[in-house]
Amino acid sequence: MSSLGSSPTSLHSIGNRSVRFERQRARILDAATLLLNRHGVAGMRLADVAQALDLKTSSVTYYFRYKEDLAAAVFEESIAELDRMAMAAACADNPRERVAQFLKLHFDHYISAFRGEVRPIAILSEIRALDDPVRSLLFARFQALFRTVRAFFGPVDDEVRKSILTARTQTLIEAIFWSDVWMRQYALSDLDNVRQRLFDLLDGGIAARPQNKAARIFDIMVEPPTDGRPPFLKSAIKLINDMGYKGASIDRIAGDINLTKGSFYHHLEAKDDLILECFRDSYRRLGYLRQAAQETCESRWDVLRSIVASAVALQFEGHDPLLRTTALQALPLTMRAGMRELSNRTAMFLSGLVVDAMREGHVRVIDPYLAGHLIMSTINSANELRSWASRLDRSEAVTRYASVIEIGIFDD
Repeated sequence: MSSLGSSPTSLHSIGNRSVRFERQRARILDAATLLLNRHGVAGMRLADVAQALDLKTSSVTYYFRYKEDLAAAVFEESIAELDRMAMAAACADNPRERVAQFLKLHFDHYISAFRGEVRPIAILSEIRALDDPVRSLLFARFQALFRTVRAFFGPVDDEVRKSILTARTQTLIEAIFWSDVWMRQYALSDLDNVRQRLFDLLDGGIAARPQNKAARIFDIMVEPPTDGRPPFLKSAIKLINDMGYKGASIDRIAGDINLTKGSFYHHLEAKDDLILECFRDSYRRLGYLRQAAQETCESRWDVLRSIVASAVALQFEGHDPLLRTTALQALPLTMRAGMRELSNRTAMFLSGLVVDAMREGHVRVIDPYLAGHLIMSTINSANELRSWASRLDRSEAVTRYASVIEIGIFDD
């Protein structure tokens, strides 16, 4: 009664093939993740993945027929890894211990990935480069991860508490993702202390004492000086933030403002130039805000609070936002350096304001470098919470979201 399907030898052979299949698939995902993080979805090619593994391209397409299939698998695996970290951290006894454990697991994973022991986490903002329905499915899985992390803080008893915990969770997750921007500045042996200083920032915020008045919001950011500002920049920034580099096509941008493609190319030679100009435009507008705050506010602490509140308000309003820094992934490597320098300059300026406010007595003793980057990540991610903010009064939404910088993510 024996058959080929029930033969012990055949079962062993099938098992070996399955192990080999999964091992090779994992190797492909390892190489693809590195290339995707370096070049973005647009710059990751199946041929490059194959070359990295000393394989023929057909050996990769056997597992993943199209580049988009491979990119989707990379994102799915990364979300699953983050979910495993979150589920492990959720077993801790209280909110502080859960967040501390989540941070530790992320830092430990970063160190292991840096040493080549595990696959790094993919840059999840690049999910926007994929088409539906895959993009929507991946975003749904990320939302499930978001809810798991939000549960670190306890149950959602009512809409007000849900709103507060959503803002705090967004700040926490974005701070963790943003850490990839600055972690390479440190030796691996320093990262344990760095992690503890980051947790201290998230725990207690930066303010030395509670604030009794809301920060001033400058509307100059809504309609800044427009001398020489091309008309398509507002539309381009909105579309890139919402749909990624690929989704924000020249046709879509031109159609959004009734501009011909010929008129568009009169200003810029290529789409990569558009990304660069969007970045420059955003940093120019931050400069207008910086100038307005410095000319009006009495203390450096008030300058800092006003910059944060005004930039967050701008992101919430959504009709003319700042470009999200994650758009850098779409640029060729040769074009990223200048934009990273602009981003780092802004973070250093914010760090300097933190030091000045510390000297004034408004900011407690913290790591100003990490504080500058926490402020950057908080502003950067505010655009993701436009729907959340639309259900609140503008001032209340800004105060509720920006307060995590001042008082931390645990203060009731």
